[in-house]
Amino acid sequence: MYKILAVEDNPAILSFYREFFADTGFEVQTAEDALSAITLHQQFKSDLIILDLNIPAGGGMLVFETLRVRLCDPVPIIFSTGQPEHLPNLKNLHNVSFIGKPADPPLLLAEVRRLLGKTAGPAMNPAPPPPPARLKPANLKLLVVDDDMTILELYKEILTKAGFEIETAEDAIGAVTKFQEFKPALVILDVDMPAGGGKKVFERLRMQLMSPAPIIFSTASPEAVASLERNLNVVVLKKPLTPDLLVDTVKKLLKLA
Repeated sequence: MYKILAVEDNPAILSFYREFFADTGFEVQTAEDALSAITLHQQFKSDLIILDLNIPAGGGMLVFETLRVRLCDPVPIIFSTGQPEHLPNLKNLHNVSFIGKPADPPLLLAEVRRLLGKTAGPAMNPAPPPPPARLKPANLKLLVVDDDMTILELYKEILTKAGFEIETAEDAIGAVTKFQEFKPALVILDVDMPAGGGKKVFERLRMQLMSPAPIIFSTASPEAVASLERNLNVVVLKKPLTPDLLVDTVKKLLKLA
């Protein structure tokens, strides 16, 4: 089993890496700063490193330079950054690449496979999502609500590739306003967020607007809304969500499976 070390100081992205790579057949370890990354790599003997550029205790370039120059370690490295312009020219270096942030899961997996070899890991060739034409047009619109911009962008990327039209909101008031304007077929809703929280949005949609639109609560604390799952068309999922789970749950609620 190939070993991946994911280095990132954003807990939401780290959680996604753990879930995503574990589901695709890899052993995963994580670190949140440069010094921990170097130490853990030496202990874990990772086969590939996914490395954020802006991390505490020296940054991603310190990790890269320490491994390549001081330790003469050729381990493949994928830089994951929202600022690729800040990377030096790495195109001609062996076993080094970068992928934009938020990382597109299929592209990330393909890059891991390329660097590790075509046979790396089971389930390395996930079936492409069904084309939008197979979805019912009336059910294409989704509203994603979360105060973490990384999660918003990640969900938007995943669901757009699955053929849905996406709008986003970052707080309870914005969620209700956007719902009335956009008229989505389904809402993906965080629980802990500003201006009232996910429960307030749920109550407003169901009791005041009388909307039967399915709701997926995506939360790190599912116990906080577990009782709401007794309601029709309500599902509670624990973060982090894998792309397959997210898309499959949406399709199931919209009867598109």
